[in-house]
Formats: sequence, structure tokens, C-alpha cells
Amino acid sequence: MRRVALGALLATIVAIPAVAQMEEVDTDGDGMASLEELQIVYPELTEDEFATLDANSDGMLDADEMTAGIDDGTLVAVDTE
Repeated sequence: MRRVALGALLATIVAIPAVAQMEEVDTDGDGMASLEELQIVYPELTEDEFATLDANSDGMLDADEMTAGIDDGTLVAVDTE
């Protein structure tokens, strides 16, 4: 039972930075990040890099895809303080 609780806690802690990132990037409030929105914060981000991050090829990044981009070093975490 403790492992389940610890796993849930860790999952929540990991998700918090992704939510904070999305809030910084998502200028239209749709819960997703377009290439144009990301390029405001990451002007060096190319279309090819964006396409690589867009795992489901829907033309937008969700919080999980942004987290993956931070984890692999394509995106740098935005200081939200």
C-alpha cells in the first residue's frame, strides 16, 4: 500500500512542472501548445524539433509531450517564479 501511495505522490510531483510549463506557454488557454506559442518562449525551436516532440502528430503539444521535451533536453524548463 505504501508503494502505491508513494508512486501516486511521485507522479503528482512530476506532473506539477509540466502544468506550470503549460501555463507559461499556452497563451490561448486551450491546454495545448502550438509551435507559435512555443516559439515565443523558445524562439530557437524549429518545426522539425516540434514535430519530433509532437508524439501523436496532432500539431499541438500536451503537458506530457512538453515534459518529454524537457526530459530529453529539447526544451529547457521555464522558471515560473
